[in-house]
Amino acid sequence: MAGTVERGLPPGPWVLVLGMHRSGTSALTGALADLGLMVPAADDIVVGRYDNPVHYESQSLTDLDDAILGALGGTWSAPPVLKPGWERSPAVVEMATRAAGSARRAFPRDGPVVWKDPRLCLLLPLWRSILPPPVVTVLLWRAPLATARSLRSRQGFTVSLGLALWDRYTRHALAALAGHAAYVMRYEELLADPRASVTTLSNWLRDDQGVSLRADGAALDEAASSVSGSLAGHDGEGDVPEVIRAAVTTIEGLTGAHALFPETVVAQPPPWMADAIAARRDYEELYTRYMRYVRWRRRIPFLSGGTRAR
Repeated sequence: MAGTVERGLPPGPWVLVLGMHRSGTSALTGALADLGLMVPAADDIVVGRYDNPVHYESQSLTDLDDAILGALGGTWSAPPVLKPGWERSPAVVEMATRAAGSARRAFPRDGPVVWKDPRLCLLLPLWRSILPPPVVTVLLWRAPLATARSLRSRQGFTVSLGLALWDRYTRHALAALAGHAAYVMRYEELLADPRASVTTLSNWLRDDQGVSLRADGAALDEAASSVSGSLAGHDGEGDVPEVIRAAVTTIEGLTGAHALFPETVVAQPPPWMADAIAARRDYEELYTRYMRYVRWRRRIPFLSGGTRAR
């Protein structure tokens, strides 16, 4: 999609922070903001919950990503099966015409920006065709069981659904990174030594990718201090299905900086993972229909003795 800047997209550079939900991407994005990257405008930031009050997501861009997932037949919590070429489908191309407006609402000023949205794990190929270069990607991953248990605590999801979502998000992210500059970081390592992790990442962004950042010690200290340990309470140890273990081994081997991210092959997930996501999608569709009925029913006035026709 040529001419993105001319159509009003912020010129960037764009630093994209990817990672499955509940993987610490808010903490990392906050650290990068302390180093001088712009986060979404205050009037466009998604309002967080008490356990994650500021997570630096743009309401405009999140709404657009949700609409794109909906056009593809899914949601963030029941992601669609993405077939090759999905980003060129008419429905998605139509949605993409809203990209410039959404991006400008999020980032009204020009300059290096950091955009964090877990949905980018699924939708990165589309956004790479939209955003003006340079686009630099940071993938933050967390132990799958810890992620699943955090989702159970926050969303009420079963651990099996959480593992299935971790697998699908991670697979799509690894596939989309192939051939592009990327930095892979583990959340547990970021949490264990924020200063060293942030310093190494910032050096790569500045020296290898040409992203303008603050590099002084005070800025790095401030960035490190913004990394919260609030997500660390969910233990990631325990028995994990073999296919998840294989995916973990793959991503562990890719942790670090990549001038060109390699193509990766991960064993296919067991059928129960697709079943868990499909069941979640069925539930969401039924709930949507129910709420549509409730809204319709509320528009019908109740007849009572005081309003009965005479």
